[in-house]
Amino acid sequence: MKRATLIAGLLALALPVLAGGHAMKTESGWFDMENCAFCKNLLTDPGLLEHATWESHNLEKGMLYIMTVEPEYAESMAKASAAMEELGTKMHSGQINPAEVKMCGSCQAFGQLMMAGVKMETIKGDAAEVTIVTHDDPQVIAQMHDLVARNQKEMALLMSGGEHEGQQH
Repeated sequence: MKRATLIAGLLALALPVLAGGHAMKTESGWFDMENCAFCKNLLTDPGLLEHATWESHNLEKGMLYIMTVEPEYAESMAKASAAMEELGTKMHSGQINPAEVKMCGSCQAFGQLMMAGVKMETIKGDAAEVTIVTHDDPQVIAQMHDLVARNQKEMALLMSGGEHEGQQH
């Protein structure tokens, strides 16, 4: 299920931040790497997060994600992605009730976009994986842009170590 694979990509937004020994959760719960049923799969290989990068950008009709993983961690990322995809497939098929799955705010928001019927295309290259997510409905496009903005804001908070600008823990 390609949609579940993109969840892995969305979660990877946290990759560059977590490499520096920052907190694994924002105060708001928007990111929660240890307790989110999807995100926690990225922690199974302790070196994975520090050997991957992620970018997100708005597009006119959606959003774009670019992920890179150092070659020696490609297998770890594939395993994490497969576990997240399996969970997403079970939720989509009704084997698991999505309401009973603990998810961080980012994963919940992306799940809502999936339910809205976003279109996704993923291009896997040698150096990077690029995913394009689009929709024709201006309201859904606005939700995608809000997701990108919130992820960027929360990532900055995670990197700074607190909810208040300049606060250090």
